[in-house]
Amino acid sequence: MKRIILLAVLTIGVMTQSMAQKFGHANFEEIVSLLPERAAAEKEVQDLQKKLEARLNSMVEAYQTKTADFQSDTTLTSGMRTSLRNEIADMEKRIQEFQQTAYTEIENKQNELMSKMIDKVRAAAVEVGKADSYTYIFDASNGSLLYAGGEDVTPKIKTKLGI
Repeated sequence: MKRIILLAVLTIGVMTQSMAQKFGHANFEEIVSLLPERAAAEKEVQDLQKKLEARLNSMVEAYQTKTADFQSDTTLTSGMRTSLRNEIADMEKRIQEFQQTAYTEIENKQNELMSKMIDKVRAAAVEVGKADSYTYIFDASNGSLLYAGGEDVTPKIKTKLGI
């Protein structure tokens, strides 16, 4: 009887040990901010933004010139005034459309570059997880980690990425 109880206790102990899960968490946002390509990505977005702003500024200048000419020219006939008014309204519409398109283009570029960096960090987290036998590694940067149990693997992922 003692043997059976001892065997049962040992079996349960072994099973519990084999079913133990190892959890880790890392601050992906912090890691992404330290990547060397982050600065290059920010510069690329800034360059695009400057290019689009320059284009927008030239459109606004042309609009302002056309509006000033319309307001100051007293020799225009009724038909010419109507034509210029329509032309100015069309310029306003094109400026608004350009602003929307530029905003979307900048946002898409940021998302594209960030997703590449996030994918790189995730791949490193997977490698750390496999190498150190973690069952789960959670991203602590998004604020959804309710309990910081487990090990902070941020330093391990940084090491894996060489930062």
